[in-house]
Amino acid sequence: MFDLTFSVLPQAMNAASARNSVIAQNIANQSTPDYKRKYVTFEEEFQKALGSSDEIALKTNKSSHINNTPSLSQVQPQILQDTSRSNREDGNNVNIDVESVNMYVNGMYYNGLTRLMNYSIQRYNTVIKGVR
Repeated sequence: MFDLTFSVLPQAMNAASARNSVIAQNIANQSTPDYKRKYVTFEEEFQKALGSSDEIALKTNKSSHINNTPSLSQVQPQILQDTSRSNREDGNNVNIDVESVNMYVNGMYYNGLTRLMNYSIQRYNTVIKGVR
């Protein structure tokens, strides 16, 4: 009954929420010596699962075959650590300006996803209740 929207949007919203938490953690640790910033990856793997990446997908006909394309349900946000060198003497590589911009961009992304979800729910409500 439900289209792909109700499986895709919640996953993207969860990734954006995880990204927001990681950015907040980076901001909170901006003064911690030797702290390395963290970031969330999700969209690249999600594009692979949707089949819209530039990578060549392997065709399989048995579950034991090697598959380089995850299913949509298998894609989860990954939290990685940025191991790039720091310009600071204390070894911390958090740039508060970059993290602030990332927080703003991620907030706008999340707001867009919630609007899409609300629109999808309204569409189904219209169908269920009937057109007036």
